[in-house]
Parts: sequence; structure tokens; C-alpha cells
Amino acid sequence: MTYIPAVYGLGAGVGEVLMGMIVSELSKRIQGFGLKPTMVIGSVILTVYCALLHASTPMEAPMRPTSGEPIWFYQSYPLIFLIAFLAGTSDCCFNGVRSVICALVMPSRRAQSFSVSRMYQAAACVIIFFFSPTIPLYIYTFGLPILAVCSTIVFFKVVNSTNKMERKMTTETWLEQERNSSEREIKEKC
Repeated sequence: MTYIPAVYGLGAGVGEVLMGMIVSELSKRIQGFGLKPTMVIGSVILTVYCALLHASTPMEAPMRPTSGEPIWFYQSYPLIFLIAFLAGTSDCCFNGVRSVICALVMPSRRAQSFSVSRMYQAAACVIIFFFSPTIPLYIYTFGLPILAVCSTIVFFKVVNSTNKMERKMTTETWLEQERNSSEREIKEKC
């Protein structure tokens, strides 16, 4: 198990790139694919990823070196690659939807909104890494899917309110254009 960091890095990188290509291609063909469907895909993949971690890692592994038994099956290079691949694909989904929603919600300040969201993500990672020597792995493997489901629900509400706001702005613009063209017609007749 000497090459775990290399195998994990390769798997995560391949997952990020492939998922980015898939989301990009499907977004061209299916309107709105970069929002709700991508978030659901990311949450489902994260749940599978956490289930594989839960089933293959001993309870005390994050806290100290252990020779404990995993619940179901042992780690291997192909399993580590698969777990990393799933982690990369879910990360790509979450980062993609975050980019899209930041651009939709705050179009004039998309860079700032994305930067602030990344800052919160970094702060959460620091907190998790700080407490990881004291928290069993199973807290993470149950907590992350629950957090993903809650995030998906909140994300759907934001997307729906953004869609309503866009429809309202489009309708107002259309009505304003109609009114302006009617006023021009009246002026031309006079």
C-alpha cells in the first residue's frame, strides 16, 4: 500500500476531468443540466463514495494506525482508485453547480461570490482536519451524505427562486419593449 497517495491522486484527477467533460457535454444538450441534475448526481455519488469508505475502513483508522478489521472488505489499489474516482466526480459536480449558481444569483459579482463560497469550503475543511484525530470515520461517512441531502434541498430552493426572478425580469423586459414599440407606433401615426 505504498502508492496510495499516487493512486488516490490519479483516481480523483480522472474523476474530475471525466465528470467535467460529461457535465459540459450534457449541458449543451439538456437545458438546465448544470444545476439540479448535476447536484443530484453529485449527492448520489458522494453517498456511494461514503458507503464504500464505511465498508472498507476500520473504525479507528482516522485517529491512529490500526490493524482493525473493516466491516465488509479490505482496501486494495482498485478500490482506492474507485473511491478516489467517485470523490473526484462528486467534487466536480459540487464545484460546477456552485460556479453556475454564483453566476446566476450575482451576475455582476460572480468572482466575489465564488471566492466567498470557496472561503467557506476551506474553513470547513480546516475544521474537519483539526478534529479528525478525535472523530471516528463513521461520523464522516454518515454526516457527509446527510449534509449533501440538506445542501441539495437548499440548492433546489435557490434555483427555483432564481428561475422565478429570471422569469419576472424577462416578462418585465418584454412588457417594456412592447410598451416602447406601441408608443413609437402612436408617435409615427401622429
